[in-house]
Amino acid sequence: MKILRDIGAVAKPTQLCALLPFYSGHDEESFRLSSLGRWYGRLLALGHLITSVLIGKDVLFSSGEYRLVASAQGDTEEINRTIETLLCIGSYTMMALSSVQNATRHCRILRDIAKIDRYLEANGFRMTYHCRMLGVMLSSLALGVLGVAFNYIHFQSGIAGWRQFHLLLIYSLQLLYSTVFTLYLRTIFKSLAQRIAFLNRRLDAFALRESQNGFDDRESWRELSTMIELLCEFRYITENMNSVAGVALLFVFGFSFYTVTNQSYLAFATLTAVSSEDRGTIGLSCAWVLAETITIAVICSACDCLASEANTSAQILARVYGKSQQFQNIIDKFLTKSIKQDLQFTAYGFFSIDNSTLFKIFSAVTTYLVILIQFKELEDSKMDEANQLG
Repeated sequence: MKILRDIGAVAKPTQLCALLPFYSGHDEESFRLSSLGRWYGRLLALGHLITSVLIGKDVLFSSGEYRLVASAQGDTEEINRTIETLLCIGSYTMMALSSVQNATRHCRILRDIAKIDRYLEANGFRMTYHCRMLGVMLSSLALGVLGVAFNYIHFQSGIAGWRQFHLLLIYSLQLLYSTVFTLYLRTIFKSLAQRIAFLNRRLDAFALRESQNGFDDRESWRELSTMIELLCEFRYITENMNSVAGVALLFVFGFSFYTVTNQSYLAFATLTAVSSEDRGTIGLSCAWVLAETITIAVICSACDCLASEANTSAQILARVYGKSQQFQNIIDKFLTKSIKQDLQFTAYGFFSIDNSTLFKIFSAVTTYLVILIQFKELEDSKMDEANQLG
């Protein structure tokens, strides 16, 4: 199965994280979710759920014990760090749970792609996508963030030994899951975009050829109907893929948005701190902001590429529609759906994901930063008044 070869580079780490189920069979008829994959995913998700509840309870009720720089943090910083840590726990846990829940559906999507690949390969499709350099960059970035976090947590903070392990475990799992999920999503979406682009090129060549040579009723109708059927299948597959990944996307973007906002605020707070001792976590803040920004940029780019390619099909079919009345009936249904609703990826329906999403996130981050800075100034002024009265 070509699709399995295309995602082979990222399949194993994705399966080990239970984001992609272990499957059995290597052809369309025998391909299915294996019993090993089903139970492995369930046990791993259960383990994440239990440890998340236990660690989350400790983080929530003993938040003061997780301060990186105890002397530098006020109430605002402590609350923000606690929420960020809880979101970190919830993010990778929900990614695992939602992926295990949709494991059977995920296998069905891969099998549907494999069935279409038989036609595409018979007509000369040989393209493949790999993201080795991107994988090296994201992995290096994740390891860099973890290294910076280890330096601050182990050598500079006053956090107890077993709580240091908790915090590093949380960060490690979040970085692992977000990196693997991003690379898998990028690979599968780009692979789908290549297949749709191949069909679009064939459709464009068909329109050009038929306009020059005239329309042969039987052969032209058969060729056009096959391509439209495949485009409809790809549209169905992409919509299902969005449904499978929707919850994970929501939590990835939710954690990224809050982390970029909170760490940007903490960077501002440490830069404006009076004491040089209070400027200890600026490196960690910058590392988190850079890592999360690149992660969401990669996801947005992949989603936008696939959605744009899928929506291009309607524009090509519209040109064919205007050139011959005998093809209008078969094109009508596809165009009606495409015109009414362009294909777009969403985070479980809460907001759309495309290249403009990154700009919208940073616009929101700027707004919330202003609010947080105002709270910080208010808190500092109250502390100064208390010190003067004291």
